[in-house]
Amino acid sequence: MPIGVVQMWSYVDYRKSWELGFAVLSDYAGRGYGSEATRLLLQFAFQELQAHKVVGMCNSQNVRSAALMQHVGMTREAVYQEELWWNNQWTDQYFFSILDREFKSV
Repeated sequence: MPIGVVQMWSYVDYRKSWELGFAVLSDYAGRGYGSEATRLLLQFAFQELQAHKVVGMCNSQNVRSAALMQHVGMTREAVYQEELWWNNQWTDQYFFSILDREFKSV
């Protein structure tokens, strides 16, 4: 039975960058499954796909997603102000990234 999803797609091909996304069902949140799956996906991106950079974005109110990306070694690079229409209001979007050389040292 699936408990969530983690996925990745080409972000900017000629820059060798990929974007990741994840979701964990609330019954399984906070148990480390998202972090473990994201680390494995990052490992695949850097070792198998020869990615240079992996990025991820989340709604600024999504504290758990932001914490997960920081926990796996990603750095918050930017805040896109009022980027996302969510819950009937404009919401900031956080932009995170990790470089291949940063992942190797984690």
